[in-house]
Amino acid sequence: MEGFLRHTHKSSWHTLHNIICGTAGKVEGYLDEVKNRLKCDITIFHGKDDELIPVECSYNVKSRIPQAHVKVVKNKDHINIVVGRQKVFARELEEIWKNASG
Repeated sequence: MEGFLRHTHKSSWHTLHNIICGTAGKVEGYLDEVKNRLKCDITIFHGKDDELIPVECSYNVKSRIPQAHVKVVKNKDHINIVVGRQKVFARELEEIWKNASG
């Protein structure tokens, strides 16, 4: 309960980690719903050095959703996977969007 009451980045992501990795009772149904409704590929970016959410969580999502692709970024953690590399990240997103449009 304490994690829900604190307004910090770490506590909110810890809660998300619990949901994604399956400790929340309804996650199986959520992933099935996404898998059944998804009409496009998805890319999950994960920093190899992330100490808040283990990379196994991203691979768990991929194992449940065939259209998911996991991109593990070396030498990046939970924050600097985006912060400090915003331009690179924007180019990665643009490439995904370009390939999705046709």
